[in-house]
Amino acid sequence: MNKKYFLIAIVLIGFNTLSAQLKSLNVKITDDLIKHSSQDVNHSTNSKRSASNPKACGVDTVEFPRYRGTAFFTVTVSQGRSLGQLYECPQPLVLSGFTFYAFVAANPPSPKKMNLICNVYNAGSDSLPTGSPLRSDTILIDSTFGGGLLSRIEKHASFKPITLTGKYIITVETDSVDLNAGIVTNSYSAGNGQRHNLNCGSISGLWYNGRNLNIGGVSFNCDILLHPHVKYDIGADFRINNNCYNLSDTVKFTNESKNNIIGSRVYNRYEFFNLGYICHNWNNGINPFQNFNSVDYAVKYSSKSNYQVRVISRIYGYRGANFNGCVDTAIKDLNFKPETPSISGLSNVCIGDSSKYIASSTDLGVVFEWSKPNSNTPFFTGNEYKISQVTKNDTFLVRANNNGCYSNTRQFIIRANSYPTSLTFKDDSVCSGSRGIILANSNIGTISWYYNINDNAPFFTGNSFQTPVLNATTSYFIEANNLGCKLTPRKEVKVNVGSDFAPLEPVLSNDTNICLSSSTSLTINSTVASGLTVRWYDVASGGTSFSNNSSINFTPTQRGLKTFYAEAYNGVCGSSRVPVNINVDDFPSFGNLTLPSICKGDSAEMIQLTNFGIVEWFDASSNGNLLNLGSSYKVSPTANTDYFVQASSGICINPNRQKVTLMVNEPPQISTIWGDTICAKNPAKFSVKLSGNGSVKWFDSDTSQTVLGSGNIFVSPSLNGPTRYFAQPENMGCNGKRSSVIPLVRGAPFSGFSFQLKSWQQVTVSPINSGSASIKWYFGDGKTSNNTNETHRYQNPGVYNIKLIVTSISNGCKDSTIIPVTVAESSIQNIDLQTIKAYPNPTNGIINLELNDLINESTIEVFSLTGEKVKTQLVNTELKIQQLDLTNLTSGLYLIRINGIKPFLINKY
Repeated sequence: MNKKYFLIAIVLIGFNTLSAQLKSLNVKITDDLIKHSSQDVNHSTNSKRSASNPKACGVDTVEFPRYRGTAFFTVTVSQGRSLGQLYECPQPLVLSGFTFYAFVAANPPSPKKMNLICNVYNAGSDSLPTGSPLRSDTILIDSTFGGGLLSRIEKHASFKPITLTGKYIITVETDSVDLNAGIVTNSYSAGNGQRHNLNCGSISGLWYNGRNLNIGGVSFNCDILLHPHVKYDIGADFRINNNCYNLSDTVKFTNESKNNIIGSRVYNRYEFFNLGYICHNWNNGINPFQNFNSVDYAVKYSSKSNYQVRVISRIYGYRGANFNGCVDTAIKDLNFKPETPSISGLSNVCIGDSSKYIASSTDLGVVFEWSKPNSNTPFFTGNEYKISQVTKNDTFLVRANNNGCYSNTRQFIIRANSYPTSLTFKDDSVCSGSRGIILANSNIGTISWYYNINDNAPFFTGNSFQTPVLNATTSYFIEANNLGCKLTPRKEVKVNVGSDFAPLEPVLSNDTNICLSSSTSLTINSTVASGLTVRWYDVASGGTSFSNNSSINFTPTQRGLKTFYAEAYNGVCGSSRVPVNINVDDFPSFGNLTLPSICKGDSAEMIQLTNFGIVEWFDASSNGNLLNLGSSYKVSPTANTDYFVQASSGICINPNRQKVTLMVNEPPQISTIWGDTICAKNPAKFSVKLSGNGSVKWFDSDTSQTVLGSGNIFVSPSLNGPTRYFAQPENMGCNGKRSSVIPLVRGAPFSGFSFQLKSWQQVTVSPINSGSASIKWYFGDGKTSNNTNETHRYQNPGVYNIKLIVTSISNGCKDSTIIPVTVAESSIQNIDLQTIKAYPNPTNGIINLELNDLINESTIEVFSLTGEKVKTQLVNTELKIQQLDLTNLTSGLYLIRINGIKPFLINKY
C-alpha cells in the first residue's frame, strides 16, 4: 500500500459519521392497528359500578403517541444514538414493559440481527433521563419490515413490574456498532408533538430535549411510539368547597381527577378526545335517579337537609383491560350548618338550688354540645342540661352539631346568688297626720315591701320606705331578696301613730345637682309655719338633729347621692320628714386611647376610655357637630383627620376636649417599572421607582402570597422565555396595587454538540443544532477553532474539557456546553501491524484475503470513504483464505480494516 492510501486509511479508522441532526429513513409506515375516533367512543354510563376506593384496574398499553399521530416516520438508533419518550405520573402506577415498533435498517435487508436495549429512567427536572435505568430488557430484532405495517414490526419489552411515583422516561438504546435500527415516531413535519417536549434523543451518548434536535432542518416536534404497559388503581374523589353549607350557598364539587390518572389525556382515551366530562357521572342526593355528566359540579339546594353526593368516574384505556372503562365510585356526605340554638333557663340561681337548661333549634336531628369557654371539648351532649346544686357563677357555650357541621355558639351566663341571712328593721312612731319612715336592711340583696303577708308582688323595693300620711297605727311586711333568693318568712314592721297631731311639713329647696370639681358649697333652705322650728337630720328616721337653722351649708367631697331631711317641730310632735336630694357628680378625666394608624380605604376603630361617664366625638375643638356617642368610634377617613373627644357625666362636662389625630397612610405608587432585556438561560434584573417612601415586594402572580424578593431591585432565576413578575409597593403596612413587568428574553442558541473519538488521539466535534450562529471551540489544551465541524488532534492522551460557545448572529446571545472527553493513547502507534494479500484488486465483487496468525474473533470491517461502515464479517480462523463479498456495494474505493492488519483500500468497479 502506498503512503497516500495509508494516510487515508488512518483517517478513516473508527470513523462513524454523526451529523448535527437525527436521521430518518425514507420508508413508508402504515398504521394498520385499530384506532378509535371520538365518534367511536361509547358514551354509556351504565357500566358496573364499584364502591371500593380505590378500584384496581387491569393492564393497559398507553398509545397516546400513536393516537395523536397524523403520519408516521422512522428515526434510526445506533450506538450513542437513542430515543426516549417522557410520561407523566399523576399518581403511583406499575410499569411492566412497553410496546414499540422497530426493525433493522439495512438496504438491502440484512440477515443480521441486533440488540435493542429497552430502559426506563426517572425523569429529571430537565425532562431528560437521570440516574441509572430502573428496569431494562434486551430485544433481538431483525430486518423484517412487513411492508411498513405497524402490526408486523411491533416489539414488546418486558421486565419485573416497578411502581413509579413521578415522571418517567422509556428509551430504546443499542450497543450495536454495525447496524442501525429504525424506530417509529409520529410526524415531526406535522408537529404531532404539539411542542409538549415529551420526546428526547441522545447523540454521542448525551441526552437532549427534542426541541433542540432536528431532522433535515425540521424541528423534532413529535412523539416516539413507545407505549408503556401500566397498571394502576383509580380512586374517584372530589372536594367540596363547603362541607357545611348554608341554604343560601352554591355548593361546588371539585373533581380530583385533575390530580390523578383519570384526568390525564395521556392515560384516558376520553380525555384525549376532550370528552372528559363523560367520564364523570354526578348525583347531588336530591333525586337518586337524576344524574349529571361534568368534570366538576355545582348545585344550590332549595331545602335544608343532609345529602349524599356521588360521583362515578371512569378511565378508558387505549389498548388493554381498561379499553371499555374501569370504574370507581366516590360518595361523600354533605351536611348543612345548623342555626345557633336557643337556651331557656334561669340566669340567676340561688346557691344550693338545682337548675335546668334546655337547648332548642328549628333544625331537626342536630345534637347539642355544651362546653366551657376556651374549650372545644363538650362536657355534656343533649338538649337538657341539669345542675343538681349550684355553687358558683358559671358560663357555658352551646352549639348544634350536625354530623360535624357546627352552628355558632350561644353563650349563657349563670349567676350564683347567696340567700340573705339577716334582716334588720325598726318600727317608727309618728304623730297623727304625718308620714312615717321605716328603715330595713339585710346582709345582701334588697328589701321588698308588701301590704299583706301573702301578697305576690311587692308595692315597693328599697331599704327606706316613707309611708303616706297616717292617722292610725299601720303594719307592713318586708322580705330580704337577693336576685330571687329570698329570706323567709316575711317580717312585720309597724308605724305606730300617736293621738297628738303633727304640724305641717316644711318646704325645702328643690333637689339639685352639683359638680365636684367646680363647686365649693351649697346652701339648702327650709321654710316652716309660724311658731314652728326646723330640725335637720341626715337619716330618714330616728337619729339626732344636727341643726335647727332655717338653712344649712353642704360642701361635697365625693361623687354620689347625698340626702338631708328636715321636719317642723311644735314642741310636742315633729312633722313628716321631708328629704332633699343632692346629686354630687364630676366630669370624667381621659384615660387610655386606642388609636390605630390605617391604610387609605380601610376603616379604624378609635377607643377613648374614661374613668366614668360618657364620651362624645366632635369635629371641632368647641361647638361643632356631634359625630358619635360612645367610647368607641369606627371611621373610614381618606386622609389624616382630627377628632375632638368630650367627656361628661350628667351636667358635668370636662371643659377641655381632647384632640385625636387619626393617621391615614397611603401606599406609594409605582411610577416606573422596568424589566431587563436578556438572552435566554440568564437571570433578568427588574427595578421600580416609587412616587413616595416605601418598599417593594416581588411575586410571580397577582394573587400569590409567596414573596420572591424585596427591594426596588429584583433579580429573577434563569429564564428560558418571557416570564411575568409582579411588584407591590408597601409603606407602613399599607400595600399598593401590584404592577407587572415582562422582561424581553431573546432566544439563545443551542450549544449541544456531538463528538467522535478517532485514532491518533483525534476527536471530531459537530454542533447538534447551531442554526445561524457563530461557532467557537475550546479543546481544553489551549487550542481553539471557529469551524462548524472540526477534527482536533491532541499531543498527549488525557481528559480534556471540550467547550463549545455558540453566538447568535441575529441578537448576540450566547450559549455554551462543556463535555469532558477522555482521549486514549493511539493503539496504531504501539502495534506492529502485519500486511495481507488481497486479490483481485480492483475487483467486481469477490475479494480473496490470505490471512496469517489472526487473533481469535477477528472482524473484517468495510468502510466507505465517507466513514460509514457498510459491511462487517467475522473471520473464520480455520480458513487460510477468506472470501469477502462486495457485490452489493456501489463502485468506488473502500477501506478494509481487520484486527492486527494494516488498513488497506479496495477498488470496486
